[in-house]
Amino acid sequence: MSCARCGGLLVKESVYDREGSSQLVHMNRCLQCGNIEDPVSVRNREQVLQSSSLKVKVRREPEHPFPPIQLAKG
Repeated sequence: MSCARCGGLLVKESVYDREGSSQLVHMNRCLQCGNIEDPVSVRNREQVLQSSSLKVKVRREPEHPFPPIQLAKG
């Protein structure tokens, strides 16, 4: 496997969850840049990519308090 960040070699690691838990978490760590990919971070990145691809930027005309005709008379 190769790292999505730098293309380096990924190695599988198992570490204990934080705060003294006995639950093992399986993750991939890049030997070159140190990037860590665990199931939670991968899922979060996928959600961010999906939500950003769904957003469409729409250009709106700025709203002015008076119509152009009233400004010309004014």
